[in-house]
Amino acid sequence: MVGDFLSQAKEKKRIKKRRARKKGPYIIVLIIVLYFISRMPPLLLASSQSTYPAEYGKIEKNIEAIGYVAREEKIFTSVGKGDVKYFVSEGEKVAKGEKLAEVYLDRLDDKSRKDLESINSRLQNIKEKQDDKNIFQGDIQKLEQQISTLLKSIQQDLNDERYDRITSMKEELEDLLNKKSIIVGEKSFSGKNISQLEQQKVQLEDKVNSSIQVIYSDSPGFVAMGSDGFEELLNYKTLHEINSDQLKILKNAKLNLPSKDLEEDAPVIRIIENYKWSIIVELDAKQADTIEKGKVVRIRPTDKNKELKATIRNIIEEESKKIVIFDLDEFIDDFYNIRTLTVEIIQSRYEGVMVANSSIVEKDGIKGVYTVDVNGIAKFKPIKIKTSNQEYSILHHGYFEAKSKENPEKTERVNTINLYDEIVMNGDKANEGQRVR
Repeated sequence: MVGDFLSQAKEKKRIKKRRARKKGPYIIVLIIVLYFISRMPPLLLASSQSTYPAEYGKIEKNIEAIGYVAREEKIFTSVGKGDVKYFVSEGEKVAKGEKLAEVYLDRLDDKSRKDLESINSRLQNIKEKQDDKNIFQGDIQKLEQQISTLLKSIQQDLNDERYDRITSMKEELEDLLNKKSIIVGEKSFSGKNISQLEQQKVQLEDKVNSSIQVIYSDSPGFVAMGSDGFEELLNYKTLHEINSDQLKILKNAKLNLPSKDLEEDAPVIRIIENYKWSIIVELDAKQADTIEKGKVVRIRPTDKNKELKATIRNIIEEESKKIVIFDLDEFIDDFYNIRTLTVEIIQSRYEGVMVANSSIVEKDGIKGVYTVDVNGIAKFKPIKIKTSNQEYSILHHGYFEAKSKENPEKTERVNTINLYDEIVMNGDKANEGQRVR
């Protein structure tokens, strides 16, 4: 009996242990489920708002317009029909008096020009041979020694007043000089050739020069080719009375490059005197409200990655428009061939922390944005706007000064957003203390 009882007790104990082991995993799962349930309320309350970091940016207020370029330039034209030969290249800097081009006019005798080239070549060849010290060098030295000795003897006889020998020595001296002239002087073969050739050269040069137009620069500057016909109208120095009617004809200005065969009065070459140039724009009167004569502004050609400093030289007022003339002295590539270009006139530029306008809200009469702290909670921060466009605003960052609530006559420092703060995109859908993430 006792044995059976003990046996039954042990069996019950085993059953209880087995049941307890089976319950263990369920208890662990239950604990995990309860933990997640405890975390669910904040997660359920979290917003699906999108956010972004506040980054540094800039906003400009620009006026875009078509600009017409005026330069300080001079154009040289041909005096008649003919062919042109250039001695300089486009973009090259030249000095005053430098030879730029020759126009060989149709009345030029081509044979005379070729004969002149041939004579110059022969003269050069003869002179080079005359300079060769090896030709008859021994004979020349012997003659020169004899001439020198004879001259000394003549001088001595003159000093001693022995005039009876001077006549005979003079004849001997003339004979020696004649021999030297035959070898290397005017009586030599080359000497005779030089004399004859020099006479022919002078005659041909007179003939040829009357049929060649030689163009020299009359001032230092940069070389440019071609013309669009507006060099006089759009000259840097003569922009006093330009009007909108004249600007209209410039819209289709086209640079025409010179051909090798020129007509009379055809443009041959241009000299741009320096880097000074102007841009003329036509603006609506309202657009030009902030533009003042003498003011320095920045201009950006839309096809050039460069900002240019410009001074407003003059403003010509018409009925509903204003013609504004900007003076510049900065170089841009190919500026000597540009007549029209699209420009942005930069009226103002603000830089700082840039945020989307959709982030800005008003709370209790104060403008601000919602930032997200490390715990993912939205927090309202007041802001001060520098400028805005349709999509973005530039804000003061760190802090700004505002009128004190307690004493309006004083200012107080207000903490605001900083670079890389996390900003709620749609501020009107956020609330103070709301969990955003």
